Order: sequence, then structure tokens, then C-alpha cells
Amino acid sequence: MVALNNQLNRTSKKNRSTRPKRGRVIVFCGSFKFYQDMEKAATPLRKLGLTVIVPQPSHIRHGHKPQELKSKYDQKTLTKWEGEGAFSHLQNIRKADIVYIFNKGSYLGPAVTVEIGYSLALDKPIYARAPIKDITVTNFIKKVLSPKKLIYDLI
Repeated sequence: MVALNNQLNRTSKKNRSTRPKRGRVIVFCGSFKFYQDMEKAATPLRKLGLTVIVPQPSHIRHGHKPQELKSKYDQKTLTKWEGEGAFSHLQNIRKADIVYIFNKGSYLGPAVTVEIGYSLALDKPIYARAPIKDITVTNFIKKVLSPKKLIYDLI
């Protein structure tokens, strides 16, 4: 556990400027029920020159009316679309320098839990918006910070 904590706390405080490094990529992971909140939180980070990737709704969530689409398409098609969206977001995690778990109200769904595991396997630093309730998963989070405070940790 000590080795894991040391690994997660590698960020050097030397040579930090007052602005984040331009070109850094942050990927948000969170439930689509927080999609609008994630986009809103990403805006000020983008204005500072960071690239922020927010998960994009798949065909199922098009227009945030999943019930409408679920009644129009068969389960096989819906499952295919959902899988494509999930794999696409895993590729976003691979491109990122930092992973930010947008777990409003500490909500952590099964897909985000998979994304945390994937991030760990890639040795990505993981931050969270709210405390993680699971006593195992909480060990993998570098810091719990609001989106506004995240920027200060990156400078």
C-alpha cells in the first residue's frame, strides 16, 4: 500500500509555474446523468489551455432520451452502440495525462469503476470530485478536489 501511495504522489512541486502545462490532457469519467455538469466544469479548464475530454453520449443517449431509442432499436443494436461508446472512452483514458472522476454526490456506477481500473493499469493519476465510498477504491484516488480546485493542483 505504501508503494501505491508513493506512486500516486509522484507529482513534483519543483519548477511549477502559475499556469498548468499547456497541452495537458484531462479525461473526465462519470455518469451520463452528469453530462451537462461535466461540460460546464470542463469550460474553465479548457480556457486555461488544457484539453479536457468529456465522455460523449453514445447512440443510446442521443439527446438524453434513452427511453425513446430503447423503444426503437433491438437489444443487440443497443448493446453494440453502448460498447462502442465504452471502448471509445477507454481510448480517451489512454490519451490522457490525468483522470478526473466526476462522481457528483459520490455516485460511482459500474462503468466508472471499470474506468478507474483501466486508469490504474495505465498508471494514470486519478482525482475525484467527491469522496469514494468504497474502502478499496478510495486508495486509488490521488486527491478529492472540486473541478475549480483541480486547476490549482496542476500548477
